Amino acid sequence: MTKPIALIFLAFTLLGGAYLAASLSLSAGTVEQPGAGFFPRVVGIFILCLSIPGWVGSMTSGSGKEFVDRVFPQGKDLRRVITIASAILLFAIFLQPAGYGLCSAFLMAAVLRLLGMRSWGKTILIAVLTAGVSYCFFLLLDIPLPRGSLFS
Repeated sequence: MTKPIALIFLAFTLLGGAYLAASLSLSAGTVEQPGAGFFPRVVGIFILCLSIPGWVGSMTSGSGKEFVDRVFPQGKDLRRVITIASAILLFAIFLQPAGYGLCSAFLMAAVLRLLGMRSWGKTILIAVLTAGVSYCFFLLLDIPLPRGSLFS
């Protein structure tokens, strides 16, 4: 009988393969001028590089529970992972209406707090600086970012 964890890794392997296959229809461009397909290819390869070893490992390990205990976080760490994933999902949802600057500052503040930074002053300063520097970096690369309908 197939272990449930193996099915999860298989699903991610298929997802990564499908994502990579879909990205092949887009131009990758060059190193100097990356095309629309460059980043999706990197993401597809990344998903495959993480999911295939997990799938193989889950099939070859003695018990699925032992493998899950070694690979997946438990307790407080699991809550932290779920919270950060939720913050990233909220970033994606609010990116268009609120804009990149505001969303990236809030995401960075959430991550800093979840990773243990207790000072609100330092958290806000680092979050705002990180959002500003990354925004300037994307401007230098001539990559448009959503300004947000709140600020248009």
